[in-house]
Amino acid sequence: MTSFDFETLRVQIRDAARHAFGTLRAAHPNERFYAMALYTDDGAMTVCPSANSEEAFQRILLDGEFTDPADVAYARWGTAEWAYEAAHAERFDAPCKRLSTHLLTLDDDRAFGAFRSRLHDTMVQALADLDQEGFFGAGADRQALTLFCSISDSDEAEALEDRSAEQLNPPAVFAAFKKRWDASSA
Repeated sequence: MTSFDFETLRVQIRDAARHAFGTLRAAHPNERFYAMALYTDDGAMTVCPSANSEEAFQRILLDGEFTDPADVAYARWGTAEWAYEAAHAERFDAPCKRLSTHLLTLDDDRAFGAFRSRLHDTMVQALADLDQEGFFGAGADRQALTLFCSISDSDEAEALEDRSAEQLNPPAVFAAFKKRWDASSA
């Protein structure tokens, strides 16, 4: 197994996220974004951005597909359901290529597990870097936005979402996010 430069990956993810989320906000200046996330897959081969706004969420609900309270909560917090899933993700191609290439060098499940864990930490660090720069706003603007990381179609998604949201958000934002699957919080 060869070593992997997670610091370079963090910079690549941070810069790609800055581009994706910045371009998205510029394209939709009248929308109030309530969540921005990075997600990967169980195989740790990709990192992609996803975001949703209150206005986009209302459009999703108007489609009528989500009526049950649990489904409404999923539409609000499930990154795969968001209007801006993988929007402006082209700058993530280079880090994804690095990930998939490196995965071929891993020789056992233990090495893969350690690599995947470091990837999750790196995704969180990339969002934290942007937050520390003030990219996601300050004061009330920042309080209105939830940041987190996820894993698509994974039983481990909720644990990463909770851990990352706790690290990335003000306490009140995390407390509200932690209740996201309660029918009354959607």
